[in-house]
Amino acid sequence: LVVERGVIPLDSVNFTMLDNGVGHLRIFNFADNTNGEVEAALNEFKRSDGIGLVVDLRNNPGGLLRSVVDVASQFLENGLVLYEIDARGQRENWDVKSGGNGHGFPMVVLINQFSASASEVLSGALIDHDRAVVVGTTSFGKGSVNTLRPLSDGSGIYFSIARWYTPNGTLIEGEGITPDIVVELPPGGTEDLQLNTSIQILEREIAK
Repeated sequence: LVVERGVIPLDSVNFTMLDNGVGHLRIFNFADNTNGEVEAALNEFKRSDGIGLVVDLRNNPGGLLRSVVDVASQFLENGLVLYEIDARGQRENWDVKSGGNGHGFPMVVLINQFSASASEVLSGALIDHDRAVVVGTTSFGKGSVNTLRPLSDGSGIYFSIARWYTPNGTLIEGEGITPDIVVELPPGGTEDLQLNTSIQILEREIAK
């Protein structure tokens, strides 16, 4: 028996059209291919005559900063996605890129206590730009740049060298993103109250 090692591509995005023109875009992490998958999902959303979109970031641990900047730029027209301040107090801005495909429709973002890092960058940017209503529970609070410095004895020190802030100046590290509408999931419950609440919000927006 010969076993051949292969590369298994993993999707970082899942998209489903629900009822009443509502799309459900779940982003599992932010990898090199995520922005392309989000763009493809947005194209499918438009081809399906989508009217409102739920972006589900629950249990998303984060990923690449450049990836989340690209994804955020799909939904924002201009301004900041985030900024970073290092230990010397120097600031670096990460601006919205032009050419986004996710404008002109209402959005709800879902987060929970396991939404971390890049997913907090995205939800924080969408809140600060008034682009989406955020539903769920306060996110994890991981918004720092870390580095590993090796020591002469073979060990190392892992430490933070900068912190991330949302466009309006909310510190992510240790704080997390607080949703606009807090919805807890009851233990052992079978109904997804957070997703159902998001759909209801969109349906009200669509009906206006």
